[in-house]
Amino acid sequence: MNALPHPVFEPVAESLTVEAMRAAFRAADRPLRQKLMAALPPAEVQFAGVRMYVDPRDNYTDRMIWLNGQPPEMKSLMALTEVVEGRNAFVLDIGANCGAFAVPLALAAGQGSRVIAFEPNPVMIGRLGHNVQLNGLGHVVRIEGCALGAERGEATLNFHGNNFGQASLMPVKRRSRHGGTLVPVRPLRDFVGDAEGHAVSVLKIDVEGAEPLVLGPLLDAAGWLPDVMLVETDHAADWDRDLVGELTGRGYRITLQAEQNTLFVREDRQA
Repeated sequence: MNALPHPVFEPVAESLTVEAMRAAFRAADRPLRQKLMAALPPAEVQFAGVRMYVDPRDNYTDRMIWLNGQPPEMKSLMALTEVVEGRNAFVLDIGANCGAFAVPLALAAGQGSRVIAFEPNPVMIGRLGHNVQLNGLGHVVRIEGCALGAERGEATLNFHGNNFGQASLMPVKRRSRHGGTLVPVRPLRDFVGDAEGHAVSVLKIDVEGAEPLVLGPLLDAAGWLPDVMLVETDHAADWDRDLVGELTGRGYRITLQAEQNTLFVREDRQA
């Protein structure tokens, strides 16, 4: 489902350097950006010792890495990097996309660490896997090609426009929906047993409004909870439960709000 080159801009793209294309894209208004997008070339980008293969044509996160040389949520990423750096960490990356969090965190974490990256979108699973291998992290990162929900089963993953990273189990407005596919669904509690033996546990979740479907059953079970959670709270007004209130009521304090995310740290942990 990658976007095909636009016939008007393909010859122009071939005559421009990548830097010139970046400059042209930055200077363009929104309608022109939409037209230029199909001609943007996939590339490998390096930042802070991380190598990422990105395709700016079909995914916002890839596009921002291609354009700016780093992921779009650097404040959030740096906050989690400080938590796991040099430590035997257990990381759950829910909504892993191209690996913009999973790969840097796996590189920063100490010996014995494990990162489980959840990504149900078939296109992004391949890109995520490529970036894991590109950084030699096959022994650290495990990819789970499923969505997370209350119970085992399957559900429709809805694709959103030309942004594969915005795919969601939640309904997408008809004018924005570009098809979908059935994906397996598993409950998060199936994976938390792997946290045993690690010095610190981190959960990052960005699932386009479906956060209560994933975290709700974990909170209701009143069992294991991670030391640190980075939760996309941009859709909190649409949630059917107050996850922020529940987490603070469970002893988490908010230490950062940035880039549509909220960072929660358990009061009884030094993280």
